[in-house]
Amino acid sequence: MSSELVQLRSFYTTPGFLLLARPEDVPVGCVGVRALTGSTGELRRLFVTPRSRGTGLGRRLLAEATEQAAHNGFDRLVLNTLPTMTAARALYGADGYVPIEPYVAEPVSGVQYLGRDLTR
Repeated sequence: MSSELVQLRSFYTTPGFLLLARPEDVPVGCVGVRALTGSTGELRRLFVTPRSRGTGLGRRLLAEATEQAAHNGFDRLVLNTLPTMTAARALYGADGYVPIEPYVAEPVSGVQYLGRDLTR
């Protein structure tokens, strides 16, 4: 099990956060932001269940995460994704994410790194 899941509460500690979409108390989507540096947050685990895809939920979760990140003092959000995740990459591109240099010490081959300025 990943250390992220084991340490969920501390991994997304303030100013980071975790959002969960639960209409009728059934989880159907989530997204998290964790603090990397004082003003940069990392967007993580944007997920929508297959049944809820195509409803705009992913876009709403991304918008809410972006708004809350700015409210919590982040000036920039970064993320990483795989080339095969075409729908996610299209969503991020439409939201203003652009390719950036890897922000981790040991980048994983093939992973794409994206970032977005929140001050504009």
